[in-house]
Amino acid sequence: MINLDNEKSNPLLSIARASKYLRIPLHTFKHYYYNVSNQTAPVATKLGTRVFFTEESLDNFVKSNTQSENEA
Repeated sequence: MINLDNEKSNPLLSIARASKYLRIPLHTFKHYYYNVSNQTAPVATKLGTRVFFTEESLDNFVKSNTQSENEA
């Protein structure tokens, strides 16, 4: 039997859980998702009107927004 209360059992993260995963404030994460161009925003999985994120998409978001020392 699957324990649906266990957060680890669900690979899809809500916006609140995604911000916790990235260790940034919720309002900062929402700003990136809703207000920044789609090219730099994290890739979402949409189920109806609900928005979710995978750890992989969040990791890719971090990688794509990480500057090397040469770029700084």
